[in-house]
Amino acid sequence: MDRGTVSAVIPVYNNGPYIAAAVKSVLDQTRPADEIVVVDDGSTDATAAALEPYRDRIRYIYQQNRGEPSARNRGIREATSEYVAFLDGDDMWFPNKLQLQLDYLQRHANCALVYADMRTFDDKGIIDASVKERFRITLPAGRIFSALFTRSLFGPGTVVFRKDCVEKVGYFDESLFVGSDYEMWLRMARHFDFGVVDQPLLMYRFHDGMATRGLGLKLCDGVPWEAVVLNKTLRLYPETFDELGRSAVRRRMSRPYAAAARSRFRAGEYKSARPLFRKALAYCPTNLQDWMLYAVAHLHPSQIEAARKAYHQLPIS
Repeated sequence: MDRGTVSAVIPVYNNGPYIAAAVKSVLDQTRPADEIVVVDDGSTDATAAALEPYRDRIRYIYQQNRGEPSARNRGIREATSEYVAFLDGDDMWFPNKLQLQLDYLQRHANCALVYADMRTFDDKGIIDASVKERFRITLPAGRIFSALFTRSLFGPGTVVFRKDCVEKVGYFDESLFVGSDYEMWLRMARHFDFGVVDQPLLMYRFHDGMATRGLGLKLCDGVPWEAVVLNKTLRLYPETFDELGRSAVRRRMSRPYAAAARSRFRAGEYKSARPLFRKALAYCPTNLQDWMLYAVAHLHPSQIEAARKAYHQLPIS
């Protein structure tokens, strides 16, 4: 493969209304991609038809539906460039994305992956001009495993990485329907330096047909997906307990359970919230708010609703 080249890899599944805009955002780059690989993961809508006008400028690969991680892995295997850049089929790149990130990689020879901030939107307009600013986080560079373990920092559509990294860390885990990207970046971060272009370079679209919409709080055999990823990471790298401290790791492990429990509590699913609160509190027994919600979740639903009404009627000083 030629040095400095980049393959844009677009995994797509039933993104017929949006895939043309995604491809066009790659074609409109100020530094063009050396190839565009579209991996159609068994779409049953008009995705293939929407791509027809671009067939002479893309490599279109169709496979039976095997899930997003499989489509990403197929794209990596098919890519012929030194670098790989992902874009989901319903998102768009800013026009200068590849230019800025490849320039960064050229200036930082030890860097294996560079990521960026992103902007979110829907059919009504911009939701968050900057996800970084929305969540008040900093975007670190260098050996960022500890920071990345503490929280997910970026999405797959913001990254450009060296393809040969996969030889060291392996491919996306196809058993993870949700969170395979986060788990992959954690493995990479154990071995390589990461870089960052600290500005939004991805337009991340929210829409009703999103394949992963609502999956963030779903459970895998009773376990939140993020906890599945973190548990796998701790099995692979048990030294994380010493590096971050056991109390910090336990606080981190409590958060996916607490988030899932609170979501169910807000939805009135008190019975299903209780075991999740128990698990969160087993990891982090000092969280007083979770103790309070856990106790309330044991009340009769009518009592809970009365308590909620009384709470909202309290004067705010």
